[in-house]
Parts: sequence; structure tokens; C-alpha cells
Amino acid sequence: MKSNEYLYGTDVEVPEVPAYIAMRRISLLEDNLEELLKVNYMERDSKRVAKVQKAIDFWRKLGENKFSS
Repeated sequence: MKSNEYLYGTDVEVPEVPAYIAMRRISLLEDNLEELLKVNYMERDSKRVAKVQKAIDFWRKLGENKFSS
């Protein structure tokens, strides 16, 4: 993930994402993924499963870089 300075420029204060918001999003995404995976493999919406997994990865990576408490 690129730094805030790289993305937003210098001399800009970018607000942090509170940890509880990210953790709640991850929880909701994981619940949804669990439901999506219950569908038979041949009938499953594989594109949607991939997008949900990508969203989970995004929020986890965001958390690894810095969450405020």
C-alpha cells in the first residue's frame, strides 16, 4: 500500500480509520463470504466471492499499516 504522502501529497493531514470500523467491516465481509461459500460450487457466484475476498484483504492490509484505537 502506498504511503499517505505518496497518495495525498505533502503537508496534508489524513484522518485515520478507527480500528472498530475496519474490524466490523471485516466481520461483515467474512459472514457474507461464509454464506456465499455455502452455495454449491457449480452454482456459486465466483466473481462475487473473489470481490468479497479482495475487500477482506484490503481492510486487513489497511489495519496492518495503521489503525487508530
